[in-house]
Amino acid sequence: MSIQNFFINRFLKSRRVASLQLSPEQRLRQGRKFLSRDYSKPRPQIDVRADVLGNVPVEWVQPKALVGDARAPICVYFHGGGYIAGSLSSHRDMASTLAHLAQVRMLMVDYRLAPEHPFPAAHEDAMAVYQALLAQGVKASQMLLGGDSAGGNLALATAQAIRDTQLPLPRGLVLFSPWLDLTHQGESIESNADSDAMLHRRLLVDALAMYSPSVPASDARISPLLGNLAGLPPCLTVVSQSEILRDDSLRLHQKLQALGSGSTCLQWKYTPHAFPVMARLLPEARDALRQTADFTARVLRD
Repeated sequence: MSIQNFFINRFLKSRRVASLQLSPEQRLRQGRKFLSRDYSKPRPQIDVRADVLGNVPVEWVQPKALVGDARAPICVYFHGGGYIAGSLSSHRDMASTLAHLAQVRMLMVDYRLAPEHPFPAAHEDAMAVYQALLAQGVKASQMLLGGDSAGGNLALATAQAIRDTQLPLPRGLVLFSPWLDLTHQGESIESNADSDAMLHRRLLVDALAMYSPSVPASDARISPLLGNLAGLPPCLTVVSQSEILRDDSLRLHQKLQALGSGSTCLQWKYTPHAFPVMARLLPEARDALRQTADFTARVLRD
């Protein structure tokens, strides 16, 4: 464990303890404020520019050498935050690092958040962006879908929706600590309750109540792990062995393998939930993103 990881875990655990003393509404305001602050420092080789696709605000984070290159690979990425928080600012450092390492154009999607815009608003935005790219002539074979935590949920659910509507599928999926079973049946929800520095079951339950007040968590659109996983592109999941969502990644990996689908699951010890997002702070995050870059190069080549 790096010294940076040690201190970040301590900081996150103190925030989690404090947040559990708040009401869901207070926690929402605090979380949004924290995750909307822009502390990002994109690499000098990276170009960042705002855009709109399918009436959805997006941000391109891309190597300057690839700006305007219609043939360059694109990773359509959905940030985490429990469907109620998170922002482009909170994920810009990760996007900058992965864009540089993998030489891909990261397309960060600023999808609508609950409770103001509950399910299916985020799903509609995700599909609108993907369809807008196809309409512009971008080939599905040069695209990947990615996301962390709730964004990983959205990436997997979007891939399932793309398959079910018979649109061409992206080349691969990249999921960091995805929140995939919102019924919370995974054993790690309880067994890792003390070791997870960031998440707690109550935090997830409160976020779910805001995200989907009328559609049950057992619905496959809400919990894509419970849905049809056949026919999906190769998938990479990166997860911490210490987090309560560990089993969502492991169960996805096992189910995909049973279906004969390409699946790689990388597990890290002692790291926080969705740690690759902390690319500027954690050497473990940068190592994980290097392995993610290797995966993207492989699936785009195959």
